[in-house]
Amino acid sequence: MAASHQLTLIIMRREAQLWLAAAHEDLEDAEGMLSRRRWFRAAFFAQQAAEKALKALFFAVRREEPPKLHTITELYLLLKEAGFALPEDLEEQIYVLNKYYTVTRYPDAANGLPSHSVDREEAERAVKIAARVVEECAEKLKRQ
Repeated sequence: MAASHQLTLIIMRREAQLWLAAAHEDLEDAEGMLSRRRWFRAAFFAQQAAEKALKALFFAVRREEPPKLHTITELYLLLKEAGFALPEDLEEQIYVLNKYYTVTRYPDAANGLPSHSVDREEAERAVKIAARVVEECAEKLKRQ
């Protein structure tokens, strides 16, 4: 029984690291889109980076696979119930990322072209918030 539990923990740790690595890749893509002035793509990849970083924590904090949700605030609240907390100033900003899952991809969600749905200021803010979320999640995983 103990060996089975140990194996489960090793698998969960590996899964958490994979989710976090994917978050870092998305953050890098978001930064690349900023330099290419593709604001809507930068915002989308920022949302994805934060989502994947939070999902990485499900393995460590809740000891379960992440849910099939894409709403940053919902994912965060589930982690908060289990004892994880972002700094208060960041917690108050993460809601900004929620909309970028859809408006940056679908004309009906953006009420027009997704490429016209995000400006530079929004994209830069989204990337900055996502970078902090990824950093906080990475620090939490290091302490596990």
